Amino acid sequence: MIDLPQTIPVLLLGASLAVLSPRLCTASSVQKLPSLAQASTNLQVVKSAGLSPDMNVPWSKPVKIVDPFEGELFGVFDRNYLGGSLYRSGSKQVISLWTPSSIRLLVTINNDQASSSFYTAGNIYYPRPDYVRFVTTKKVDKLLLKVREQVFRLDSSTGTFAVNKELATALKNAPDENLDIRLVLEGGQTVDSEIGKQTVKAWQSIY
Repeated sequence: MIDLPQTIPVLLLGASLAVLSPRLCTASSVQKLPSLAQASTNLQVVKSAGLSPDMNVPWSKPVKIVDPFEGELFGVFDRNYLGGSLYRSGSKQVISLWTPSSIRLLVTINNDQASSSFYTAGNIYYPRPDYVRFVTTKKVDKLLLKVREQVFRLDSSTGTFAVNKELATALKNAPDENLDIRLVLEGGQTVDSEIGKQTVKAWQSIY
């Protein structure tokens, strides 16, 4: 996750899906939006499906998304910190949006850059290191999910991964516990993360 900043687009272009174990499946059948019309009036509304490092949305809860470019859809946002505090140099953040038709991912890395400044005590100048924090992103090329004993492998060139009927069924019936995921970033770096059990539970309303 430590290269030049990358921009992660949200358009789905040629994503494919395969199952490593115990059998193969393809992404030829994309799951359609479920009927949430009755429940939608009780859901919080989010005004964008875009992902960003400092976004403020309801996490791990089903939400109704009214996006000016994509229209109305339902989804669950998830966030996981890796490497301690978000503001620690080198720490990572994995943000995801789970909808009936796709999974979107954003991986960010927090970095510190030292610069010199001075402060005074009486007539004496003392050096003081200051740190400028900035965030970079890395594109995710592959996503691996383990649901029970089944491992799904998803490929994409955009950071957005298609969800077919078999994967949607597996997510809906996932056990009430944290779910392991593995991200393969552009350049081959691997990041192991997990989806919290509250998000896993919220999938039952989405898939």
